[in-house]
Amino acid sequence: MLKRVLQYPKGVLRPLQQLSAFFFYLLGSSFFVAYILLKNKLWMNDAALWMQIADLPLAFCALSYGGLSLYLSVRTDESKMLPWLIGVPLGIFFVMIVVMNFWPA
Repeated sequence: MLKRVLQYPKGVLRPLQQLSAFFFYLLGSSFFVAYILLKNKLWMNDAALWMQIADLPLAFCALSYGGLSLYLSVRTDESKMLPWLIGVPLGIFFVMIVVMNFWPA
């Protein structure tokens, strides 16, 4: 199974990167709008709730977009270690974000 995962066709990763870019920009823009609403004291409860709910999806989209962009820009056909060198630190970083998000204050 690991061999099959590492041998994705080259045409699969580019649309996945474009999809994660779309959601990253969409969620990032919504955070910007929610912050402006919060600072101007308009719909404060809704803006604060949105910023608490959508932080993990935004982090996931940002890490997947960044990781895929990095991989697509530096990949070679010979490298089997490159996906692991990019994916493992990003996965650990995302787990740290999730743990910090649900850690009791």
